Amino acid sequence: MERVKTMEKRLANVLVTDGIGNDILKGSAMATGALAVGVVGAWALSCLVAGVIEAGGPLALIQYWVSAVTGV
Repeated sequence: MERVKTMEKRLANVLVTDGIGNDILKGSAMATGALAVGVVGAWALSCLVAGVIEAGGPLALIQYWVSAVTGV
């Protein structure tokens, strides 16, 4: 009887992605990050506009901001 080398194949529960899959994941992560930055930017701009309207103008907003920071 001859000795024969055999290769054994074992299956594992591993998620394998190819290059295209990685690119899709990176692209979706970048899109999600860009969307989050856009939402935060829109919120900041709307807060600034609301502050200018409430203060009575941009110069009044600056005056109130300086007085709040300095405590005068």
